[in-house]
Amino acid sequence: MPSLRQLVPALAVVSVAGLALTGCESTSGGDSEASGGSGTFTVCTNSPYAPFEFEKDGEIVGFDMSLADEIAKDLGKEKKVVQANFETLESGAALDTDQCDAAISGITITDARKESVDFSKPYFNDQIALLTTKDSGITGFDGVGGKTVGVQQATSGEQYAKDKGLKTQQFEDVELMFQALESGGVQAVSGNISTLSKRASENPDLEVVQSVDTNENLGVAVKKGNTELLDSVNKTLDRITGDGTVDKMKEEWMGL
Repeated sequence: MPSLRQLVPALAVVSVAGLALTGCESTSGGDSEASGGSGTFTVCTNSPYAPFEFEKDGEIVGFDMSLADEIAKDLGKEKKVVQANFETLESGAALDTDQCDAAISGITITDARKESVDFSKPYFNDQIALLTTKDSGITGFDGVGGKTVGVQQATSGEQYAKDKGLKTQQFEDVELMFQALESGGVQAVSGNISTLSKRASENPDLEVVQSVDTNENLGVAVKKGNTELLDSVNKTLDRITGDGTVDKMKEEWMGL
């Protein structure tokens, strides 16, 4: 996940309808009060950050939002989404001020962030990957040579490419980076597998040629000490991992 996320105004509340996935039933109805006495499960996020959260047809959708739907369903509550500045999510400020019950926004679990929020079990390992055209001849990071690799500025994908000593070209956002690859401006791009795989699934001329596990695990953040909700979130993660729901979500939102 980028170490610098686009900041959006806080507290723009968007109601989002549940996206129930087929074949999935609630297994934790007894936890309906885990996020408080209200009938809503309020989620803070920072959009756009496709494929985790982005707007489509007036709704905030994506992998994280489908995950939030599953948690809300197991809690027996209605999901609501609050757009928030990413800094307030990683610092725990949005949770501490009760703007939301949980923050689900492609947040990488780090020791520094654990001091401010409690994290669920990891729900996604967002490896660094290399995307290129099928006719480029590039088979991995070590085979790039003197060719130019596109990177989004201030991201882990940029840092990894630089650590490998590759020639890089910065872009402000991933769409500009992808356009440069497709037009020949760069010969490959380095970034998170979630984003790169989605692009490859949409363009038959592109392929992910390598992925590297950099231990970039994403987690659901809750207010420090909210063990009841944290336990419920972890139960949902266990369920969707065991029944194959998470695999369907990866296919739908990332093409994995």
